[in-house]
Amino acid sequence: MSFSFRNKKQYDKIYSFAEYDISSVYDHVIRIRQRYLKNDSGFLLDHGYGNAVVSEYFQKEKFDVYGTETSEATKRFVFQRTVTTPNLKPEQFVITEAGINELPFSDGYFSVVISNQVLFFLGSLQDINKTVDEFYRVLTPGGKLVCTVMAENNYLFTNYGLPPVPENGIVNVRMSGRLSRNWYLYRFRDEEDVKNTFIKSGFVIDDLGYFDYKLLDATCAKHYIVLAHKPH
Repeated sequence: MSFSFRNKKQYDKIYSFAEYDISSVYDHVIRIRQRYLKNDSGFLLDHGYGNAVVSEYFQKEKFDVYGTETSEATKRFVFQRTVTTPNLKPEQFVITEAGINELPFSDGYFSVVISNQVLFFLGSLQDINKTVDEFYRVLTPGGKLVCTVMAENNYLFTNYGLPPVPENGIVNVRMSGRLSRNWYLYRFRDEEDVKNTFIKSGFVIDDLGYFDYKLLDATCAKHYIVLAHKPH
């Protein structure tokens, strides 16, 4: 069983039993819309849409939102959000097979691709590279990519990674207590490693920042934020 599929099975349970209770978009998503995507519109892909809270936000921001996910359990979130956002279109949200990196859209279809806290759940660096290649393919020239990935010093790696924890590569993260998880997450070596992953696919990096917080058991929740575009 691949690491991607193992992670997918866990998210099936999380979504099925309403364990994922994030009900509003993170501040960094709003800031990115206001500062980086302020003049953008058109078709937007929410890659790994989860409970569809980001999809709903961008639909209300006048984008025409599509989504991909590997868990069938997420479809109900899309239907629930159509109550408050009736122009959100469930038929534009597609379930794909875990471990299959090809996106079911034509070349140059989207003006924006969002992938928020998704790539590190893929099963290998090869899967990540193929997925980033697909982001490049489905973006129109000049289109923008917003992607967040877990940083190398995130507490899930440093506190919960099963030793020996590699500097980069797949880390088995096991947690119990408040959260019970047995994930297989990809750890990038550092900021430059993250940048190069996108540059290799042809992207031009516009900025690379991060968000972080330290609160209670989350001793470092750092994620890199990649802002990039496909050149004309």
